Amino acid sequence: MKSVIIGTVATLALAALCTASVDILGVAAAGGPPVLAKQLAPARGGSRITVTSSAFSGGGTIPDQNTQNGEDMSPELAWTKGPPGTRSYVVLAEDAGVDGKEPIVHWVMYDISLAITRLAPGIAPDAKFEFGSQGKNIAGKTGYIGPKPPAGQTHPYHFEVFALNTKLNLDPANADRDAVVMAMKGKVLASGDLIGDYTGK
Repeated sequence: MKSVIIGTVATLALAALCTASVDILGVAAAGGPPVLAKQLAPARGGSRITVTSSAFSGGGTIPDQNTQNGEDMSPELAWTKGPPGTRSYVVLAEDAGVDGKEPIVHWVMYDISLAITRLAPGIAPDAKFEFGSQGKNIAGKTGYIGPKPPAGQTHPYHFEVFALNTKLNLDPANADRDAVVMAMKGKVLASGDLIGDYTGK
């Protein structure tokens, strides 16, 4: 009888341990890092383009003027030409330093003309340009919104550029990050990103 009780207790303990493990794994899976656009809409064959900025280097610090602690102006951004078949470019800026599956979206530009491989600093928050369109950022507003992580936290910001084999022709009023990423899936010929860090104040 004693051996039966001991065996039952051991079985229950093992079951509890397994349940706890599942809960722990579930919590871990629900946390970060967030899934970025470049992972959701990868380039065919992993083709790359190079993204640069005169405001900061890859892995460098984003200047205050490009954040909400400064002038909140978009940085200058440039990239190498997409491969043959490119018809437009998409630019997305995402904060990968948050804990969760969704990044914070700071900039959505799409249907950028094939002739454009550089964005001047301080792009106005207009929905339509001669050379492309802008969608909604995390605040639900058109255009760029700069980084502003919690005080003391350093977050990496990904400025991603995608070369597409088509234009998306989305209505800017509905063109948030999710809509743009969904529309460009399977159409990305090449992509690249520039990562800049910023520490909250």
